[in-house]
Amino acid sequence: MTSSTTTHPTPRQDEILDHAMALVRQGGLGALTTKRLAGSVGFTEAALYRHFPSKQALILGMMDRLEAMLLGRIRSIAAEEDLPVAERLQRIVLHHTTIIREHQSLPILLLAEASVSEDRVLLDRMRSIFRGSLETVEDLIAEGQARGEIVHGPEPDCLAMLFLGAPASLAIRHRLLPDPPSEERFCRVLIPFIVDSVRQTPGEGDVS
Repeated sequence: MTSSTTTHPTPRQDEILDHAMALVRQGGLGALTTKRLAGSVGFTEAALYRHFPSKQALILGMMDRLEAMLLGRIRSIAAEEDLPVAERLQRIVLHHTTIIREHQSLPILLLAEASVSEDRVLLDRMRSIFRGSLETVEDLIAEGQARGEIVHGPEPDCLAMLFLGAPASLAIRHRLLPDPPSEERFCRVLIPFIVDSVRQTPGEGDVS
C-alpha cells in the first residue's frame, strides 16, 4: 500500500513531518491539527496542503517515517548473521525500546489511531508495518531454533509476540505512567531476562 507522500519525502515534507511528530509526542494525535501544525511550521494551512493534501497523507507520512526508524533497523539487525540469534533479539528489543522512549510512544499512538479508524488505507499501512516486524522476529527465532540456540517448545510466532509485546507494554506505561527508573530497569534487567529465558543452554536439547 502506497502513501500519499513520495517514497523519499522532499526536504519541506521532512520539515513538516518533524513538526507533526513533535506535536504528537507532546500532546498525542489529538494535538495534530492542520491549524496547529501550520502555525508550528510557519505556513498557512493552504500552503501546508500543497505538501500534504490531507491529514491522512500526513499520518501516512509519519507511518513511513516510523517504518524507516523501526522496521528498517529491525531487519538490519536480524540480518547480522555473524552474531548469535539471542544477541540479535536483544538488540532488536533494545532498539524498539529506544524508539518508544525517544518518540514518546509514537508507535503505539499511531497503532491506536489506525486500529480505531475506519480508514482502510491507514489500517492496512499499520498492519503492513506490524506484519513486517512480526515476521522478521519470527524468522529470526526459527533460525535460532534450527541452530540450537533458542529453546524449542513455543512456536516462533508465540515467542515473537513476547519480544514485541514487552516494548508495547513499556510504550503504554511510558505514555500513561512515565517512570524513568522503571524504564531503565526494563532495559537493563528485563530485556536480558527475557532473552535468557529463551536461550538454549549447551546440552539442554541433547538426547542421552
